Amino acid sequence: MSPRADQLFREYAEYHRDPVNVAIHKVAVPAILFHVIAMLDWIDTGLSLAGLDLTAGVAVTALAAVWYAVMTPGLALVVVPFSVLCLWLGRHCPRSVVVAVAAAAWIAQLIGHARFERRAPAFKDNLVQLLVGPAYVAALVLGTWPRRAP
Repeated sequence: MSPRADQLFREYAEYHRDPVNVAIHKVAVPAILFHVIAMLDWIDTGLSLAGLDLTAGVAVTALAAVWYAVMTPGLALVVVPFSVLCLWLGRHCPRSVVVAVAAAAWIAQLIGHARFERRAPAFKDNLVQLLVGPAYVAALVLGTWPRRAP
């Protein structure tokens, strides 16, 4: 993990101290990643590359993959394939399901922050935290965060 990513993780952690809110995030953040990628995939750019339609979802997933590979190479091995899976799954789900997932995930996040954390989400102060969230949750689930003292 790059030093900058480590700092971003520390900042993200400051907004996520309540165990209930953290548990909500372990479910809601992957759901939000899914719906964002799926909804962006609905936007056709009119471009194609090697026979692949270049939607906004494909473009954002590719750009985010580069960010993850640079900032958190180990976690990129989890977050990027999951993002590609979200892209594929989004293409096979009815739009109504994607919208329902979006509504449920954001409501859960709002409850987590308003009721349990009593603090606004980290992205309110730094939009980069929108990219940090999926990697942070992956690190929590994998047990690689928080870092243990040697």
